[in-house]
Parts: sequence; structure tokens; C-alpha cells
Amino acid sequence: MWFKRGVAALAAFLLTANTAFAASSCFQKDALEAWQAVRYMTELMVLNDTCHMHVYEGFITTNYAALHAYHEELVAHFREAGDRHPEDTVDRYVTHAANEVSEADGQTPTAELCAQKADYFANAQSLAGEKFRQFVSDLMSKRTSDFRPCVDQHAAATTR
Repeated sequence: MWFKRGVAALAAFLLTANTAFAASSCFQKDALEAWQAVRYMTELMVLNDTCHMHVYEGFITTNYAALHAYHEELVAHFREAGDRHPEDTVDRYVTHAANEVSEADGQTPTAELCAQKADYFANAQSLAGEKFRQFVSDLMSKRTSDFRPCVDQHAAATTR
């Protein structure tokens, strides 16, 4: 019995250490942008479900290629950071983001929340192709990142 508990504890430690290692690396602009796109998709998924809308499905279909590329960018980032299970790491971050959105929106009565999000859903329906990419780029300046951006050493030296 103690052996099983010991193995489970070791596995949990290694998973945590692996994720912590990957998360501690800085994010290049492309990876930060990819995270904003994936986080927006996750937020839309949660709100779509909460409000019983049918926007998410169309959004995914319309933007599949871009969303797939953003997802691959995140996987590549974690892989380059030394994560041995980068897909799992991305999945954990998406789950965490979904839980955050659900928790934050759970403070507002559903009918009120859905009424407040009418423009949000209308905008999501209009995002496709280059308009979606521009929207994600704009999110970069509007939202604080969940991750530490890399500092361009050359740019930092020239601004001093």
C-alpha cells in the first residue's frame, strides 16, 4: 500500500515539476498571441454553454485553421521549454482558463450575464480569417498575459 502511495506522490510531483518548468520559461510574442487566441476560444466555449448559444460551433468551424495553428504554437513553445508532455500542459492551461471564466461569470445571474454578453456573441460570429487574427493581435494590448513575456535583450539595451 505504501508503495502505491509513494508512486502516486512521485508521479504528482513530476507532473507538477514538469509544468512548473515549462511555465517558468518566458513566452515569445507568437506564443503569447497563441495563448490569447486559445484563451478567447475557451472563454467563448464556456459562455456559449452557459448562455445556451450556438455561436461557438460556427466560430470553431470558421476559424479551425487559425485555431489549430495557435494550438500548435503553444505546444511547440512548451516542447522547446523542455516539457515532455506539451499537449497535456496546454490542456491543463485551457482547463484552468475555463474554470477561471466559469468562476468569474458564476457571480452574475445567468440571464443578466447572457444579456451583457450579447455584443460579445455578435462579435464572435463576425470573426473570421484576417479579422480574427487582428482581433487576437488587439487582445495582446488589451489583456494582461497569464505568462511572462521574453525581453528582447537588444531592444532593452537600446532603450536605456
